[in-house]
Amino acid sequence: YGGVDLRTASPEQVRARIVLIPQQVHIISGTLAENLALTPGAPDRAAMQRAVELLGLTEWVARLPGGLDADLGARGERLSAGERQIVGLLRAALVDPSVLVLDEATADLDPEVAGRLETAVDRLRSGRTLIVIAHRPATIERLPRTVRVEAGRLR
Repeated sequence: YGGVDLRTASPEQVRARIVLIPQQVHIISGTLAENLALTPGAPDRAAMQRAVELLGLTEWVARLPGGLDADLGARGERLSAGERQIVGLLRAALVDPSVLVLDEATADLDPEVAGRLETAVDRLRSGRTLIVIAHRPATIERLPRTVRVEAGRLR
């Protein structure tokens, strides 16, 4: 994939090319910057800011008390479910994967955060393969190509 024979690639090489954003993004107690620093490659603040700008999230980060230094609380309790997904997207932008997998990333979101998240996904999917696992028709309808899996078979 992308010039790499996946049959001979090491697990590390494959993992470096694929990022999964699960339905429940893991957030540690600490700031947004500390949570983004967990990303492979230990990104610096300049890289974090570039990721924020790339995904069109400058206004969202500016509204957090302290911006990148906002305390997210234990397990991200100060963030909504959608905002935790945004942290996952920022981590993905910092890794710059070839393949991005979103597992129910838009489930149970309020409309404002859902719109922000969809815009960020649109910006992040440019130039890469996006795999979306979703049940919401609105999420699936936005995609240029869909494959349905039913009873373990592609439909």
